[in-house]
Amino acid sequence: MRETTWTIRGRPFGALEWGEPAGAPVVFLHGYLDHAGAWAGVAPLVPGWRIAYDHRGHGRSPHLTPSDADPFVTYQFAEYLADLDDLLRQLGPAVLVGHSMGGTIASMYAGVRPERVLGLVTVDGLGLPDSSERAVERMLEFLDETAVLPVNKVFVSRAEAAQRLRRTHPALSVEVADALIARGVREVEGGVTWSWDARHRIRGPIPYRHANHVQFLRRVECPVLCVYPERSPFAATDVAALVGAMPHRRELTVPNAGHMVHLDAPEVLGAAVAEFVASLLG
Repeated sequence: MRETTWTIRGRPFGALEWGEPAGAPVVFLHGYLDHAGAWAGVAPLVPGWRIAYDHRGHGRSPHLTPSDADPFVTYQFAEYLADLDDLLRQLGPAVLVGHSMGGTIASMYAGVRPERVLGLVTVDGLGLPDSSERAVERMLEFLDETAVLPVNKVFVSRAEAAQRLRRTHPALSVEVADALIARGVREVEGGVTWSWDARHRIRGPIPYRHANHVQFLRRVECPVLCVYPERSPFAATDVAALVGAMPHRRELTVPNAGHMVHLDAPEVLGAAVAEFVASLLG
């Protein structure tokens, strides 16, 4: 594993890479408030050239800037797809593996640019509740949340931040928590704070609609592996409404795992992704 940087839309995005840069890569997309290092237990088990990058405002990628003239001024969801689009413009066609928010990004992208996606793995990355009936409430929440910009908690040390992470994810070992914290915090006055921009906690004003997502999923042409944890927070009916739109799919349920499948069962997930990638790239 090596730390690298990719210039995406003119900005330096933090990334991790494994293997030599040859052939079609496997690109890993992390979830909301996570970072590329979350794939450290899975990516080494997958063959070939592998890249995991930090989404904008996460990990070691840039945060928002205050200038309205700057193109890097929003965390609207379409911006994540535009970032991936620019990266794949440089890399060429790739296999995409996405967890949670990363799975939604990857699945939408596979529908809008099917010629650039050789295969798709979603890891508990489909099935958000449909919020189309909450348009007014979402706009009110957005207005209230933008009135005072949020800030992240400051920890006196990396050890304290690691303890907080383990309280949230009790299955993490001390070693894994420490490894995640290495990329998951940044130094500030008084200690360290999370590396993700606190403004991610401002929810977008546009409600998520299954009907919109399905339009993308119906256009996915590549083979698909949908991975679900036994203890997913998403309702089975929501998942079924989305995954049924992709005809070329296989499904796998990982026992004894929660939403953070890549942390709860990295060996199982890594083996499944490795087999899927091998079937595509040889």
